[in-house]
Amino acid sequence: MPIRVAVETSAAASLFPWRQLGTLLADEGLLTETELELALDEQRRTGRLLGQIVVDRGYVSAFSLARVLSAQHGVELQRPDPEPEPHLTVVPTTWRPLGRLLVEKGLITQTQLAEALIQQNDTNSPLGEILIERGVITGSDLAHALGEQHGVELTGELETTLKPAVQTVPVYRVYSVGFRQGFQQRSSLCETANFLDAADFAMEYVQTHAPEALEIERIAGEEQETVWTYSETRAAAAELARKDLVDTFGFDPTRWAPNR
Repeated sequence: MPIRVAVETSAAASLFPWRQLGTLLADEGLLTETELELALDEQRRTGRLLGQIVVDRGYVSAFSLARVLSAQHGVELQRPDPEPEPHLTVVPTTWRPLGRLLVEKGLITQTQLAEALIQQNDTNSPLGEILIERGVITGSDLAHALGEQHGVELTGELETTLKPAVQTVPVYRVYSVGFRQGFQQRSSLCETANFLDAADFAMEYVQTHAPEALEIERIAGEEQETVWTYSETRAAAAELARKDLVDTFGFDPTRWAPNR
């Protein structure tokens, strides 16, 4: 059963996704339930990216993190010997969707991204797979960008094999949600077989369009489940409450971690 995730604060939204990555790592046998809960607790307290936390704690190697993330885009990483040493990056103030990160790094242009997103909308293929098939980036470029997206910098060239993902259920659909005259209205914005691609699209849409609400729905056959929600009203209220805490205590106690 998919895990229901509700974004309650703008800070949580900016660092999304987090639980889904933990689920992927746990499903691969790379994290125990205890390790995942400890890492999630630190993520909530500090605002650090979950991928960075599990690597920093030694739960998962940087290569294993990149391998799991790359697999979501149909790319298989060949394990290097020795594995590259990870370098933790500065946590960004907002979550950077993969396409935007690749543009910022100068690996693709805005035009190339736009063309790939059109193809993704038509085929539901993962964005990384599309860009590699088009010859715009290499598998190594993708792996490095995915690591950086989650707060970990890998060094050196990585050998990769492109294995296009089989497009089977489930798929993830992003909806814009609004209320008119007391009735809920939903409009489909994006559909993809890759949850992380759906998350990238949702957070890009939040930052550029400021929608009233968004939902990501998991669809598997006749089964449908809302696995992520965002509400502008709820996020704004949570941010105001956080500001009140900062004004009262001089710091954000929800993110305070005592020195050990």
